[in-house]
Amino acid sequence: MKRAYAAIALCLLLSLAGCSALPGASPSASEAPPGVEDEQLTNSTMLLDAHVEAVTASGYSHEVNLTQSGTVDGETFTSERRQRTTVEANVTEYRYQLVNNGRANSRFIVWGNETVEYQRIEAGGRDPQYRRGEPTASESLAGQPLLEPHLSAPYEVVDTTASNGTTLTTLSATDQPESEAAFPPNATNVRNYESELVVDGDGRIRSLSVDVTYDLDGESADYQFTFELTASEGPDVERPAWVESLEGSS
Repeated sequence: MKRAYAAIALCLLLSLAGCSALPGASPSASEAPPGVEDEQLTNSTMLLDAHVEAVTASGYSHEVNLTQSGTVDGETFTSERRQRTTVEANVTEYRYQLVNNGRANSRFIVWGNETVEYQRIEAGGRDPQYRRGEPTASESLAGQPLLEPHLSAPYEVVDTTASNGTTLTTLSATDQPESEAAFPPNATNVRNYESELVVDGDGRIRSLSVDVTYDLDGESADYQFTFELTASEGPDVERPAWVESLEGSS
């Protein structure tokens, strides 16, 4: 992480926006995000619950990017996952697109509401496949399964920024997470772990980034993960035309 450059860039942006930056300051008890106490993330479950509750109530959009190395039959490969998710307030409608690139390429386009979910699956150069099922849980839509393993790392507060009545708290971790689900199951010699977490006073996780190196079958491999909340109020979800066709045929 290039924390010094990131801090300078953030201060410049805040100055242009007429906001006040408080570099190095610690949030007061009333401003600290849920689960943060004594300048540490002491309760990741409380933070995640607050995040899910806050974004679900307001609606949101987020982007997830994951690049990691893996091995199959002794062969090392790199896989990439890109996901964009938009959810209306109280999950009345949602839509996300998941793209996987690596040994096998695929794309999932999903639309759902409070009662049903439709999926369009494109893989292996074949014709799209369609599925109808139960809605995705609000916790999963909000990113909880992806965020939870990494929040088991020992985060400490490194900065706070005040902007338009909201306090953003930045935490960092350089020791690896306790959760074994954070990395591939055969990863060993985990090292060079760096993570940065930004949360607001209501517990919304505004961003999370992770960079780490480990070994797979004796070979060095890299892992990069980013989560970014790109909208936190009332985005609109567009229903794909193919969903209307599927509803008409059901």
